[in-house]
Amino acid sequence: MVEDVIETFESGNKKIYVRYHSDPNVLEKHFYNSAGEMIHFERDSLTYGDDFKKFMIGTWILERMTVNDEIIFEKDSIYNPDNPPNIYTFSGKKLLVSGPQYSADYKIFYLDSSQVDLEGTWTYGTEGEETYRTQRIYDIDYFQVLSYYTFLWIDFLEDTEKEAEVLFRRIILPPINESPNTTLVPPEESR
Repeated sequence: MVEDVIETFESGNKKIYVRYHSDPNVLEKHFYNSAGEMIHFERDSLTYGDDFKKFMIGTWILERMTVNDEIIFEKDSIYNPDNPPNIYTFSGKKLLVSGPQYSADYKIFYLDSSQVDLEGTWTYGTEGEETYRTQRIYDIDYFQVLSYYTFLWIDFLEDTEKEAEVLFRRIILPPINESPNTTLVPPEESR
């Protein structure tokens, strides 16, 4: 069982606490008020496509890729603006991927707790360059939920010669605020 506080109040008190039970594939969410009293409880069985969809909605990044039991990629622990990660954004009907070299736009259908049906196109590189590639995809892919923050994408490369697993990590992006007030207020004159 994996558990974590995923949101807190400014005071530091927990706001949302989650517990993931892997055997029955159930995600529990406990919601608290600022006084620390539990005010709501949800229990989602990820064996149903709709609950699985609710779980997947959000932003994820590729944490580690393993091919034939060898780690071939592991995300740096420090963000490098010169080499940002690919961002995978799941919604109820789409999976959008954006990165410095790779982009994708898929329609997504959540079949059950471990399968998604993807239909769309991915592109790598810049058109006109030697490394440029693009491909249309109609595919069923398999996910294994490990915790609220992580899941494995099984057979990510879709290569019969290679066994590939990719670990994804949920990231919580801060909301984009409106432009800051840049009005300059002149200092008060001394009297």
